[in-house]
Amino acid sequence: MSLVALTAGTYSASAQEACSSYTIQRGDTLTNIALRVYGSKNFAKIFQANRATIGDNPNLIEVGKRIEIPCGETAAAPAAQPAPAEAPAPAEAPATATVTETAAAEEALTAIAFVTGSDYPPFSGEDLPDGGIFTKLVRTAMMRGDKQQTYSIDFINDWSSHLDSLLPRQAFDATFPWSRPDCETLGALSPTDAYRCTDFDFSESFYEIVDGFFAIKGSGLEKAQSYDEYKGKRICRPESYSLSGLTSVGLVEPDITLVRPVSAADCFEGLATGAVDVVHLDLQIASDALADLGLKNDIVEDPHLAQVKTLRVLVHKSNPHAGQILEVINRGLTEMRESGEWFDIVSAGLMAQTEEEMKKN
Repeated sequence: MSLVALTAGTYSASAQEACSSYTIQRGDTLTNIALRVYGSKNFAKIFQANRATIGDNPNLIEVGKRIEIPCGETAAAPAAQPAPAEAPAPAEAPATATVTETAAAEEALTAIAFVTGSDYPPFSGEDLPDGGIFTKLVRTAMMRGDKQQTYSIDFINDWSSHLDSLLPRQAFDATFPWSRPDCETLGALSPTDAYRCTDFDFSESFYEIVDGFFAIKGSGLEKAQSYDEYKGKRICRPESYSLSGLTSVGLVEPDITLVRPVSAADCFEGLATGAVDVVHLDLQIASDALADLGLKNDIVEDPHLAQVKTLRVLVHKSNPHAGQILEVINRGLTEMRESGEWFDIVSAGLMAQTEEEMKKN
């Protein structure tokens, strides 16, 4: 695994164009390259076209590497839209309140209570260093966003309860890490994914993940060229994981049989025993689970059909402090990215994960 090459500094001012090559500069991210080229933060097309160069983690791109910028939409059409499709703008909410109302809300905000869970390496887990990469990112974002703001982070491993009861009842203020479905296509989402869009607000993206499709080596499914080849199959994805990656490409019941066990390990054990045909999971989560199970040589990812998603902090819209919480988090995240601290945390966390996997092997 290469070191994170993105360092402190402003994003590269050099122009990029579709249908061309580009050399990664200091301060570049795939998100911002995509924004400059296409007018959209969706970098999936760039990532897929350069996976052999970049590797499996879109957060790690190396300065000096030359990548291909695929042909695609120009920035003109997206720029004409009134707002980007990436996420709601939580900082705008307080602007609708009067000065008196805002001051009262700020005075009432004391400690921010975060909840996360375990069994999500390398991002969160009580047994992981610093509680996982994402947990450390959130802690640091809080420090950078408002040094005076107190907060707590608790681990509750019933992930479904975070969204179903804990945040709606305001037992906690925020939860992480959760992916954001494509809320702009609400009608095409599963009920659980649509619920995330209608009832929660999202922070800016803390981390980009790649969801892959895994199958037994030699089954033929690990070489699928289109999502249609998965129709009629039993696809496993752990409960509480978003289904938007499946629904967005037409992989919905009854065209598939959806299997929803508790953990990633359960999915891969089902694949190894023939109980399911395909596992749909984040590459980093999958790597850790396969290493634990000793199945890395038997189960492989289909490199043709990977999907890019973002991990974020969620707050319930009924929380009177939702806008303030996300404002602090987003402000801290911005400072971390600009200073290079985000990259240091991620790099150290991923290297620690790699060392742990090597010990297991």
